[in-house]
Order: sequence, then C-alpha cells, then structure tokens
Amino acid sequence: MAEVKNAELEEAFKLFDMDRDGLITVAELKKLIEKVGGKMTEGEARALIHQADRDENGAVDFSEFSSLWSDIRGEGEEEMEIRQEFSKLDSDNSGFITREEMLDIIVGCDHFTGDKVEEAKKCVAELDVDQDGRVSYPEFLLVWKYRL
Repeated sequence: MAEVKNAELEEAFKLFDMDRDGLITVAELKKLIEKVGGKMTEGEARALIHQADRDENGAVDFSEFSSLWSDIRGEGEEEMEIRQEFSKLDSDNSGFITREEMLDIIVGCDHFTGDKVEEAKKCVAELDVDQDGRVSYPEFLLVWKYRL
C-alpha cells in the first residue's frame, strides 16, 4: 500500500468533517459524495463508516480516518493512475492544483477554444469541493472516482 502523507489525510479529513466536530458521520460521507456529483446509498455509507469505526460510536474520528480514506481511495493501478494525473496538473508539486496551473494546461491545449482564463476558473471550481480556490489530491480523487 502506498504511504499516505499526514497532510493528505488532514486535507481529506477536513473535506469529510463538514461540521468540524472532529467526527465523520454517515450523513457527512453521503453528503460529500453527492457534493462531488456521485451517489452512495445509506447502506454503502454505513458499511464504510462501520469498517473504520474502531470505538463503535457510529462515527469516524481522525485516529480512525486512515482506514476509511484507504477504503475510499483504493489501491493499485487505479489509485496510481489518479495520482499520476493529479501530479501532471500539480506542476509545482505543492500538493494542490491552482487556477494558474490549470491555465498553463489549458493554454497549451487546442481543445479549449473560448476564454482560457474562464475555462481554467471553471475547471478548478468543478474540482474544488471545499471552495478554497485550489484543488487538493483528496478532492481530485473524490471527483474522479464518484462523479457520474
């Protein structure tokens, strides 16, 4: 299994813990997946939370989160492919894709014919789940895996 950096875990945990109470609930998990354009049933969300919930309080705290994150991001070829695609866009290796990095990609691509700055803003906005103006790997992965 690929070693996950603590910064990635913290960034992912913040995405899931929407009410900032230090716990990820079934409702928060489902809401985040819906926010990225995906679907998750109540049963699927419960099963993921239950698997990671070592203290059996019905929610996942940060100490239990690495297990939940591992289940969600997966392993092997697919996760490596997603990470490689993210790395191509994160040209400064900061761990985030910025509007400027997206603009650099779009400018060099003939596919986009309109206002390239607007296209870059739109691309980042679609991926930027927490709306902080940049795209983290956890955001990128969730959109990649769960967007319909």
